[in-house]
Amino acid sequence: MFLVCVFPNYAQTGVDTKTPQKTLHVNGALQVTSEVNVGGTGTTQGSAGTSGQLLVSNSANQAPSWQTINVPKLPVLSTGTVIAITGEYMIAQEIAATMTQNSTVVFVTAGPVTAIPYLVNEAIDNHSTFTSNASGNSFTVSANGVYQIMMNFSLTAPVGTSPVIGVWNNSTNLWVARINDLFYVPTAGGYRTYTLITAIELTAGTTYSFRWSNTEESTIRAIINGKPINYVSLKRLK
Repeated sequence: MFLVCVFPNYAQTGVDTKTPQKTLHVNGALQVTSEVNVGGTGTTQGSAGTSGQLLVSNSANQAPSWQTINVPKLPVLSTGTVIAITGEYMIAQEIAATMTQNSTVVFVTAGPVTAIPYLVNEAIDNHSTFTSNASGNSFTVSANGVYQIMMNFSLTAPVGTSPVIGVWNNSTNLWVARINDLFYVPTAGGYRTYTLITAIELTAGTTYSFRWSNTEESTIRAIINGKPINYVSLKRLK
């Protein structure tokens, strides 16, 4: 049973309400089995929209309108962080890996700049562009953009030398990001942590690598108490 009240003086109709607030006031659920037309005039039909459109409010005293909303379509079974670039949603390219074995290099004056090996414990490489083995590592990026770089390494070196860690452009043979600092520990043979956190522009199609360098024999320590302590990561920001 329901109640319909009509108030001709105000041209308002209420369904299950004696105090309609609008021209048609339904106090309850509304079922529509065909199209819903919005807009139009007293003599013209409103729009039913097109398939997939959503009804969007245009504020008080204005008819709502059917609008096409761009809902992001992401690759099936993708893994990673969703970012928006120029209005388009996508999965950011990400690389993250830890080192599984110590690496000792007998450096000489002015180098060499050596690709860090044994970064084989991958947490993510969602574009499958990263490789690492006993000889080193390399990666490419899938698109031009700004990428966050993080590197954290525990190493030992002769006191007074300045170890360097960073990202190397394999094509130009130049650093694109790096950090170095004078090595000092209170006890001979001790280890010190070097950390690089930055955001830089990288170019699609160029091969890069995570590298380190010094001027004398140095060692990167991979494991403490059975746990990896060295880490590299890359993530696209924009």
